[in-house]
Amino acid sequence: MAIDDGLRERRAADAGEVPVGPLPARVSRRRQITNVAVAVVVVVPAFIGGLWFSRRATEQAVPRPSAAPTASPDGLATLPWASAMVASNGTDITVYTGSDVQCKELRQPQATITEQNSQLVVAVKARVIDAVDCATANSAVPVVASLREPLGDRILRDAATASTPPTYFERDLPGLRSDKRWSPFSGHWMSTDEAWYQGYNGPGGSVLSVSARRTAAVDLPAAVATLPIGSRQGTITGNDGGSWTVWWEARQVTYSLRLEPPEGGTLTLKQFKQELARLAWS
Repeated sequence: MAIDDGLRERRAADAGEVPVGPLPARVSRRRQITNVAVAVVVVVPAFIGGLWFSRRATEQAVPRPSAAPTASPDGLATLPWASAMVASNGTDITVYTGSDVQCKELRQPQATITEQNSQLVVAVKARVIDAVDCATANSAVPVVASLREPLGDRILRDAATASTPPTYFERDLPGLRSDKRWSPFSGHWMSTDEAWYQGYNGPGGSVLSVSARRTAAVDLPAAVATLPIGSRQGTITGNDGGSWTVWWEARQVTYSLRLEPPEGGTLTLKQFKQELARLAWS
């Protein structure tokens, strides 16, 4: 399936709520800040803001194995998670979970990691409650847990489904966090979507959108050019009249970075390559 890295904006009805529904065409220029506290087990609340990352209507999310939440005596349900992002330090693991039940949301989600037969099993637990606003339900909720030692080559397994959802690595992405020209903003996506997304506001109103997905689920558009990006080979797609995207692969995962010019502006292939050259690639 091809990935459209487009970002779409909706305004939240209240602070902390993200609406659903038809997705507008442009990205918000607002910057969203999410404070994350990291400990041995760290709970991260749902994203704040009104942004949706989307794909074409014909491009459906790869479904994760289903598992009915099982409630323990303390009232916590064990929930499946759809994907994981490993921070550049190799020890902070963010898994993306959520309720796929109509008009339900999570309260106080938390993750624990245990080692079993050289694999790390991640169990996500939360209280599943009636949503205050059904429009906020079914969104991916990030939950962070920290390892004592870097993940390395070990595999992450979901305790709820016994499956191995895709694991993405921050080290395979360009160093946008340290590039002061680009400011990350919060977006979110459906809790059953195995892909991962992040957006950045940039100079003059330009926007970068970064995504990751299993390579087996990606059907690249026709290539316009190729070029080396760090230690990898990138494939460029797009056109002068719209936006440009570079794609690269690492560990059976395909990452993409799309650059949109300021609203009403244009971006040539030469300019896109110049921007890519300014980024820090591993």
